[in-house]
Amino acid sequence: MTTQAQAPRGGLFAPLRNPEYLRLWLANGLWWQSMWMEQVIMGWIALQMTDSAWWVAVVAFCRSVPLPIVGLFGPVWGERFLRRRLVLVLQSVNLAGAGLLLLLHVTDGLQYWHLAAVALINGAAWSLDWPTRRALVPDLVGRDRVVDGMVLENVLQGLTRFTGPLLAGASMERLGATGAFGLLVCTSGIGAILLAGLRTDSRSPSPPRGIAAAWLRLREGLAYVRRQPAILGTLVITVIMNAWAFPFQALLPVIARDVLGQGPMGLGMLGAANGVGAMAGLMLVNWSRDRRSNEAIFAGGSLLGCIGLLGLSLSTSFPWSLAALVISGVGLAGFSIMQSSIILVEATDEMRSRAMGALVLAIGSGPIGRVQGGAMAAAWGAPLALGSMALSAAAGILAVAWLLRGFLPTSSGRPPR
Repeated sequence: MTTQAQAPRGGLFAPLRNPEYLRLWLANGLWWQSMWMEQVIMGWIALQMTDSAWWVAVVAFCRSVPLPIVGLFGPVWGERFLRRRLVLVLQSVNLAGAGLLLLLHVTDGLQYWHLAAVALINGAAWSLDWPTRRALVPDLVGRDRVVDGMVLENVLQGLTRFTGPLLAGASMERLGATGAFGLLVCTSGIGAILLAGLRTDSRSPSPPRGIAAAWLRLREGLAYVRRQPAILGTLVITVIMNAWAFPFQALLPVIARDVLGQGPMGLGMLGAANGVGAMAGLMLVNWSRDRRSNEAIFAGGSLLGCIGLLGLSLSTSFPWSLAALVISGVGLAGFSIMQSSIILVEATDEMRSRAMGALVLAIGSGPIGRVQGGAMAAAWGAPLALGSMALSAAAGILAVAWLLRGFLPTSSGRPPR
């Protein structure tokens, strides 16, 4: 049985009155902190080991390549288990990976392939962990509080997008990789402790029995999202952003060192600038919710994110690069908040996990983008590669908003589900 814990009305912070949501919220904040730190630490170490934009991109590719496979089958398989138990197990996988990298570095045994292997394992865990955490939210706060719950989570996501890269860069600058990996282990460990205290019995209303039933549900889920313009448009823009916009994260170490002449602290500041923008974007999104549809905020935020990345590609100044990443972060806040919110609000309870699985599948376009970005950066240089992909993403977003009938609500409203 699924626990429906309706948060009382009382503004944006009402979901935090639910102790189960509060615990999940704090654990998710530490989870995001670990992820942003991991990206900076592993990207910089890979660059130092290989001196190659391509091999830095390969580590990012390994982090994202499990998404299409796990995203296709994982959420349907995960419906068989209590969601709180599943996220605890998957959090433990991330903790073990960070601990292994720390041990290898302390014993002078760390090699490039270790980074790639841990990135691959963590990516597989993330592919199932992220949609499961998101699927918990409606059961803890109620469907009418889903957007509030997503805004609150993105407060922590935006904050950790600032603190994660900054702390990773500062720790590598002052404590070396050992200190950085040690902080990563501590962060993941505290998150696991918080998740261990969850007591919710949230799970799929009717878990599948057997492989044939799981396969049928997968097909039903894909057919379902094709009939929902809001969900379909969200998935298509997600594909576009992951293929052409988000590969900037893999190129950031190269831009920091080779274009802007920065070390690990400068790299951390660039990542933190994106987080500053995301925090400002949260306030803008919350103000816009009563004035624009969720879909319009999602598409507009995605477009602004691409404009900021285009500015980054044209900059050779560290301050201007910081400003471009702040602008990009403002837009990406709209993307991040509304991406899950649209799906969780539009999908029925029965289809929620399957719709979130389709979202992970859409995010699975990331490996293509990271390989493409690495190859383009190796051939043309990181700035031209980044600018070309940002322009492609912006054009794709405009095409979806213009051509997909029913994605952006009109004055007459969207057709009923």
